[in-house]
Amino acid sequence: MAPEEVAFEMAVLVPSQTELPLKTALLAVAAFPNKVGNLLMKALSAAAPLAELKHLKRVRKAPDDGALLEAILCALDDAGVSEAAPTASTTEANGTRIDTLELDRLPASLQALYTQHGGQRLRLVHGAALAPQTRQQWETWTKLWPITWRIPDNGTPVLVETPVDELTQQYYERYMRTALQLASLSGVDNAAVIVDPVSAAPVAEAADKSAFHPLQHAVMAAVQAASERDLALWPPGLASVDPYSNSGVDAMGDTPGANGSGEETATQRQPHGESTPTPDFLRRGMDGGDTGTQDTGGDDDACEGLACKRQRLDTGPQEPQASARSRPYMCTGYDCFVIREPCIMCAMALVHSRVQRVIYCQPDATFGALGGCRRLHACKSLNHSYEVYRLGLKQEL
Repeated sequence: MAPEEVAFEMAVLVPSQTELPLKTALLAVAAFPNKVGNLLMKALSAAAPLAELKHLKRVRKAPDDGALLEAILCALDDAGVSEAAPTASTTEANGTRIDTLELDRLPASLQALYTQHGGQRLRLVHGAALAPQTRQQWETWTKLWPITWRIPDNGTPVLVETPVDELTQQYYERYMRTALQLASLSGVDNAAVIVDPVSAAPVAEAADKSAFHPLQHAVMAAVQAASERDLALWPPGLASVDPYSNSGVDAMGDTPGANGSGEETATQRQPHGESTPTPDFLRRGMDGGDTGTQDTGGDDDACEGLACKRQRLDTGPQEPQASARSRPYMCTGYDCFVIREPCIMCAMALVHSRVQRVIYCQPDATFGALGGCRRLHACKSLNHSYEVYRLGLKQEL
């Protein structure tokens, strides 16, 4: 099928995580008088820390007696206690079954703690074994045993495939079709196109060259092509500002002056906040809306930084201005369109290149790093992250 005849499915945002099902842990819970609460918490933390259940509150008010509090002594499997049938059970007036536990089934240290602090009863209670990913999960899971709600370290994860709007769909289809055409002309099954979403113009493109060199996957070749283009338009003597550097220095660690020396000039250094547009700015620019640049009362540096930072492709060969801010920093803010889901090597190359979005067409369950066998875009330890979209085909090529 010719690339121009290809029909695409609606593009969706690839979830950074899959939704976790509710899994429960069996807890040994004891009731104590309210007055021993502080001493009890210290003793429990020392005797039986809940290393894998830190999301659970250690103590709650007893639901059936306001004079008592209930505390988790341990998770039965963690304490080496058999999860066999409880030693006894009772049924309350409302029909709720309560499983009780004999004291001698607990480790000796917890038996002593129970006696020392005036324990009055032992029960078996189920609690969530994992921390909730979303507020909705928390509202449901905390009914078993109270959970401390914390926003995940890398933000609330994306758990569902979210479709894009019509304008974004057209933009994605246009450049995915370009990648398909490039692959077809090159006689390979994969190609990548790097695009500046502000101007909606291609920056670099490359077909897969792994048949000639094992590292020359389509993404790697496209990133290299973008780098070579930068070197042609912005000679090495000009600096580029790393938007992830708080010091405002260039990618090589210093800020050369206009004469190529290491002397710093006021026009070449720019605060971090003035030179790094947010993803929202990039999206608004793609949609033709407000780019977020404003008059700052005579100071044109901020406007120039925002406007020039990503002007990577001109309508014709023009001489770039000799300014650090006119040279882009790698692929910051750009979109990468690639036919096949990137592998781990290519996905990490896109992290280091600072792309804004990755759009792929064909999932790879074996080697794919962005939804296939891994979800690298959900990794907390990386110093940059990007959004990932899947633009599937309605029928195979």
